[in-house]
Amino acid sequence: MECLMLIWIKDKEIVGDAITETIIFEMACAIYCDLKASGSGGDMGESSINPTTEEFKASCGLFDKFKRRTRIHSVVRHGEASSSDTKAAIDFVKKFEKIVEDESYVEQQVFHCDETVPFWKKMPSRTYTTAEEKIPGHKPMKGQLTLDLCANASGDCKIKPLSVYHSEKPRTFKAHRVNKDMLDAFWRANSKAWVTRYFFFEWVNQVFGPVV
Repeated sequence: MECLMLIWIKDKEIVGDAITETIIFEMACAIYCDLKASGSGGDMGESSINPTTEEFKASCGLFDKFKRRTRIHSVVRHGEASSSDTKAAIDFVKKFEKIVEDESYVEQQVFHCDETVPFWKKMPSRTYTTAEEKIPGHKPMKGQLTLDLCANASGDCKIKPLSVYHSEKPRTFKAHRVNKDMLDAFWRANSKAWVTRYFFFEWVNQVFGPVV
């Protein structure tokens, strides 16, 4: 079974597919079922067989032994190193706490706004490989939507989020006659789906300001 698993992993490397631990577990179970059905299962080891159901059990311990024997390892396919200044962030938290205390602000008056970027088409950032050198990365697909979320510290005032997509009028909007003004988000668009300064000012003046 491990020989077949290794061949499958190398085939995936050639075509450039990402392989996660979950995918390997599922493939191991599938290969075992095929070997069992063909009558060539052989001795799979006591630790990998459930004594009650006599079925193969893909566990973390078994996977760790498989990695040691085959020397496969996890590598990052793409991504960027964090460039944030950790010390400055910690100092800012202390400074901000002092401002809140000195000005006697209550939780309802303290708002936090941050952006997040869901990639629903993005491939896994890590993959298992037999190669010793770094494998080439792949550019993430542009299924990207940037959301600017905002709420106060007490949690009783959540502002309509700013949503930036790469299309002003997606096909779904046209097909279902979606009115952007009726959405639960302040919809804007540009080619890179980025929150620009202009979009943020629009959101502050038209959404955040009136609500607060």
